[in-house]
Amino acid sequence: MGRVIAGRYLLLNRLGSGGMGHVWLAHDQRLACEVALKEIVFRSPAEAGQERTARVARARAEARHAAGLRGHPHVVTVHDVLEHEGLPWIVMEYVAGALDLRDLVRRRGPLAPAECARIGLAVLDALTAGHERGIMHRDVKPANILLAPDRTGAAYARVLLTDYGISVQPDAGETRYTLTSALVGTPGYLAPERATGGPPTATADLFSLGCTLYFGVEGCGPFERDTHLAEVTAVVLEEPRPPVRAGALEPVLAAMLAKDPGQRITAEDTEAALSAIVTPQPHPRTQFDLGSQPPWAEAGWTTETGYPGHGPGAGPGGNGTSGAYGPGGTGSGRGARRGHRHRGDRGNGGAGHALGAGAGAGPAAGPSGQDPNAAPYAHDPATPSYGQEPGAPRPGPGPTASPYGRSPTAPRTARARPRPRTPTTPPRRRTARARPRPRTA
Repeated sequence: MGRVIAGRYLLLNRLGSGGMGHVWLAHDQRLACEVALKEIVFRSPAEAGQERTARVARARAEARHAAGLRGHPHVVTVHDVLEHEGLPWIVMEYVAGALDLRDLVRRRGPLAPAECARIGLAVLDALTAGHERGIMHRDVKPANILLAPDRTGAAYARVLLTDYGISVQPDAGETRYTLTSALVGTPGYLAPERATGGPPTATADLFSLGCTLYFGVEGCGPFERDTHLAEVTAVVLEEPRPPVRAGALEPVLAAMLAKDPGQRITAEDTEAALSAIVTPQPHPRTQFDLGSQPPWAEAGWTTETGYPGHGPGAGPGGNGTSGAYGPGGTGSGRGARRGHRHRGDRGNGGAGHALGAGAGAGPAAGPSGQDPNAAPYAHDPATPSYGQEPGAPRPGPGPTASPYGRSPTAPRTARARPRPRTPTTPPRRRTARARPRPRTA
């Protein structure tokens, strides 16, 4: 503490340490802001002499690539790579109040599947942005995912992928392996093709993301073993440990952890699957089978054409309308409330086979509103149907029409009450009168 790096960055305190270096909180004296500095530490002087030049050059190249992602909402920005006293330093964005996913799971336990899916979507967005520029992360793992408060103060709402594309960054204790001077990654989170010497690809980063999400929802890695060599062997030869807490995330993890890169799920399908877990889609409404239709529907009743047929008693309650079925009018003809029985309806006409349900019209009309001299069920073509002008369309059933008899909205007519019967008094029974006794002299 108190050291000034490159005449600009004042080290304040150490934020963390790993097997390959230290992370410092520093103050940028030129811009008057806080930054994070990563110091690359060599294990021995011999290693420093052999690898220093190559590792510094590789760090600068990766930093230039990562600078293309500056401003991405889910990527920690890399500002610069410099060399101080023969050692490479990486200047990065400092995220206040951040906690990496590994420490969060250790403190709070495994996360819910929906929360892991939300984190996975953010990390996948960052990876896709780099893949579109040809940049591979190479080291996706829980320690490289930071969770920080957002502007509203919500804890762990902000998700950031750190160490993006930096192959010489310090670790948090995990051992790294190199093949032909190329950094492979962290044991237990490598893709099988990377562990066997293959080049870094976008599908390899997707496999590492699947291992990371598995850790978040289960609390341990899918290939976690006692030694690093056993973990690499498990990645190449063994299937992942069956999850027990993944829930809806389980099929997505299985597709991301496929051994064959050609059989692995794509980034587009992964995004769609994770989005469905974060925001479940509503189920479609169940369509019920209405079953058989009522008799009037089978006879052709429709709201467009009104009531079928032309005969006495059919119509929506008009003036002497005609038809074979339908509610009658408001007259006192022979209603259809009783079906085929031709009894007069008091008030509104009924439904069914009705004769004369319309209102009577004049002295020539019979009890059903028809001419008594006309043939039964006869209809004059010149007479407009449904009480309308000639040529006018026939209206559908109105609010006072009801196929069940009396309309619920039609007014009720007065109904004559029967005259109460008075009990008859039985005739008085005449009794014999006692004859008077004759008087005696």
